[in-house]
Amino acid sequence: MAGSKVSRRVSEFVGVALFAAALIWIVSLASYDPTDAAWFFSTGSHDAPTNFAGRVGAFLAEFSFQLFGYAAYLIPAAFVIIGWTYFWCRTFDAAGTKATGAALLVATISTFLSLVFGTLELSGKSFRAGGYTGEFLAREMSEYLARAGSLIVILTLIFLAVIMTTQFSFGRFFAAMMTALKAAVVRGINGVREWREERRRERQRQSVIAKHMKKGTPGADAKAPAPAPVVATATAPPALAQKRS
Repeated sequence: MAGSKVSRRVSEFVGVALFAAALIWIVSLASYDPTDAAWFFSTGSHDAPTNFAGRVGAFLAEFSFQLFGYAAYLIPAAFVIIGWTYFWCRTFDAAGTKATGAALLVATISTFLSLVFGTLELSGKSFRAGGYTGEFLAREMSEYLARAGSLIVILTLIFLAVIMTTQFSFGRFFAAMMTALKAAVVRGINGVREWREERRRERQRQSVIAKHMKKGTPGADAKAPAPAPVVATATAPPALAQKRS
């Protein structure tokens, strides 16, 4: 029991440490400036770097971008996922397959960026969009498959890497999308039918009202009050009246 508690504490500690490392890495990449002095990459400058993570951040960003280009953002993202798993003391299913897929994803994204963008300008300096890794792989693939063929292969490998890394099923995803789309279409058709039926009933009602207004309400004469009967009163002749008196 004590061993399991220690193991859980170690797992939580590793998770928090990976979260912190991922946060520093992301901040370093986001505040990267190619003019910052970085260890082993530039010399002769003693000015404080503008990177939010200081000299460590400047070196980390320079190393990551030089090696993988903008695909370097996938590395701290992987740290976040691993840290989350360790923090909640979960186990990795098919850890080897996922690690291979993650490495393949970083390499293919770097190659894709190099094929599409090549070299970019950042703060007046030349910058490899896919880093040295992407540039090397893109050059080797383009030599045998040309640019169009290389893009087809790279996109295929990206899909395979996503499947290996996340166990994501594109078949189930597209099936769910088709089911949701079909349900939305059916709801739309039913709504249009109900709207048309309501319009038809409203037109019928308006037509009936118009006919009644034009011809008058049926049975109105029967409901009208009958005139009061006239009662005739007999009057005696004047002579007879005088005789009676």
